[in-house]
This record gives sequence, structure tokens and C-alpha cells, in this order.
Amino acid sequence: MAKLKYFDCNCSVGRTRRPYIYDISDAAGLLREMDTAGVEEALVYHSVARESDPALGNSLLEGEITGHDRLHPVWVVLPHHTGEFPEPRRLLKDMEAHGVRAVKLFPTKDCHGFSLERWCSGELLDALTEARVPVMLDIEVVWWEAIERLLREYTGLPVIVVDSNYRHGRFAYPLFERFETLYVELSRHFGAGVLEDVVRRFGPRPLLFGSNMPRYTGTAAVSFLAYADIPHKDKQAISGDNLRDLLKRAFS
Repeated sequence: MAKLKYFDCNCSVGRTRRPYIYDISDAAGLLREMDTAGVEEALVYHSVARESDPALGNSLLEGEITGHDRLHPVWVVLPHHTGEFPEPRRLLKDMEAHGVRAVKLFPTKDCHGFSLERWCSGELLDALTEARVPVMLDIEVVWWEAIERLLREYTGLPVIVVDSNYRHGRFAYPLFERFETLYVELSRHFGAGVLEDVVRRFGPRPLLFGSNMPRYTGTAAVSFLAYADIPHKDKQAISGDNLRDLLKRAFS
């Protein structure tokens, strides 16, 4: 039986306002945690890009992970209207040049102070949809009604919901039925039978392995998938193949 090759879609580097319990902030520390958990590769964003300045955080990320082939960049981006980021077509060219094949958005007044509605983010979301670049949204920032509108309006845009938990099935299931571009990462989906139920109903397609290292330990997420009562081929899809397929389609 082939060994599972874990590709984590939800990791970060950089110091945070409230340090994590192990206070891991650099690429070397993240890689040690990945080795402990048995994770081969990871998508990574910088905490400064979330907590303070997206452009600065993206720049810091490049300096932090350059030379680490197992770590792949995720940029936190904004609409271009204030001049903090270039207009979307130029942004996509910059992303492609830097090997960035996924982005995170942190809208709402409590985070980066912008709206996902078309009047504010439409040009950015249209460009990301056309390029098939996955967009990651934290469920603690963007709730399910906004995710449904996004999926409905931007047909073909891959949307990855991060930090949702096992209690969110009543929101996610009807969206899984309607949208093949919705994905959920698993770092907080620890519940008896949750993974098995999703796979039984929808197959492995909507699920992506994620750990949220170094905020959480990677070993918990790996164990959750490794010991799930689902076929090995489905574990392979969830552990990394689904994410690899998504990233290959970006800019193609």
C-alpha cells in the first residue's frame, strides 16, 4: 500500500500578536514540525500579512521560505482601489512570476476592512476566477452565507474554507451538493465519523488536508486522516492529490 504523501494547505510562518504555545515563527521551525508529523509539503502564508500589512507580509514570506522547496507561497491580497495592491491583472502576473498559486482573503471591518461584494472586490475575484486561482477564506472571518454568494456569482472560482469544524456540516453539505468548486480543509474537523460521512455522501473531492501548523500540532491532523475508516485511495486524494490538482489548474 502506497505511503500517504501529505500536502498541507494551511500553514504559516512569522510572529503573531499572541505567540503559539511552542512559539515557532520561522521556516526552519515549521519544517521541524512537518517532519515530526510526516508532512512532506505545505502551502504557507505570513502572519504579518494577516495581522498587519498584507504587502509587507507577502514580501517577508518570500525571504523566509526561499530555498525551502517543500514550502510554497500563499499571498494575502486586497482589492486594488487604495493603491496598496496593483490592479488585478498585474497582481496575477506578479503572483505567477513568484510561484504563488493560491491566495487568502481576510475581508470585513474586523480584519482588512473591505467587502467581498462586487462593488468592492469584483474585479479581483473576476481575475482570480479566470485564472482558476484558489481563494482561501477563514470561516471565523467569512460566514457561510457570504461563501454561498461567492460560489454562486463567480462560477468556477475554487474556494477553500479553512478553520471550519465538524459542526458546520449543516452549512457545508448543501453547498457540496451544488458547487464542485467548494473545498474544506480538515484542521478542526475532529469528530467521530465526520470524515467518513462526508466521503460516503460526496466522495473525497471536497476535502483537503490541513493542519494550521504551527498554531496546532500537525500530528493530530495526520492521525485523523490516517486512521479514518475510508478507502486508501480516498485518503490519498485528501492527503495531497486534491490540492495538487487544484494548484496545477491555476494559471493553466
